[in-house]
Amino acid sequence: MKSDVKPGAGVMPSEGTPTSGHAEARLRDNISGSLDSLVEYLMDNGVKGIHPLVMGEIEKRLIIKVLERSRGNKLRAAELLGMSRNAFYKKVRKLSGMGLFAGADRES
Repeated sequence: MKSDVKPGAGVMPSEGTPTSGHAEARLRDNISGSLDSLVEYLMDNGVKGIHPLVMGEIEKRLIIKVLERSRGNKLRAAELLGMSRNAFYKKVRKLSGMGLFAGADRES
């Protein structure tokens, strides 16, 4: 479901569009169990640097999914993610350098 309402914007969304509160609750519900068990596993196995490991993977998957949903439109993806175009392009170039995107340096 599409929502153009940014968290904390204070704007009433159109009918049928989830509010930021609903989105936050769904996010919590979806990741809490998975994240809890992942952290337990990482800690039990002595993994250090859990924060950058987990956040890097989340950011990568988030960018890839939003790019897919925006049909490769990087400007739209940056807007949906709430980041500047320059910050978004920098992140995409970094991920591209890791071999995650074919032709990711092309402008959309």
